[in-house]
Amino acid sequence: MKLRSYRGLCTSLAVLGLAAIGTVGSFAEPPKPTRAEFMRQKLEFSKKVLEGLTLEDYDAIAKNARALKLLSEAAEWEVPTIPNANEYIALTTEFQKAADDLRMKAKEKNIDGATLAYLRLTMNCVSCHRFVRTPK
Repeated sequence: MKLRSYRGLCTSLAVLGLAAIGTVGSFAEPPKPTRAEFMRQKLEFSKKVLEGLTLEDYDAIAKNARALKLLSEAAEWEVPTIPNANEYIALTTEFQKAADDLRMKAKEKNIDGATLAYLRLTMNCVSCHRFVRTPK
């Protein structure tokens, strides 16, 4: 019995050692996503919210609303590249509030409230994209 435990311990240590060797170079920060990759991810989460709304899958709505908010918080790296950053920050704050409301309505199992929050979120997306595309 002790021999089997010893072998298991040695195997575990060997696996951990190999894993550590393989990840030595991976301690560097991963590259930040491009704007297109970032926006594509937001679009995917938005689609999943819509799917959740149509299926009344409140867990999916809440999960993807949270993911959208987290992505919008990560968008801070974008601010220095946008003229009139104050307006962009206001739009981002509005987006985050809509995402929070969407998540809350999903947790309450309020499909009408969640649908309205999703509509506000979508309208905010369109407004922000118009703002970013319009030359200043």
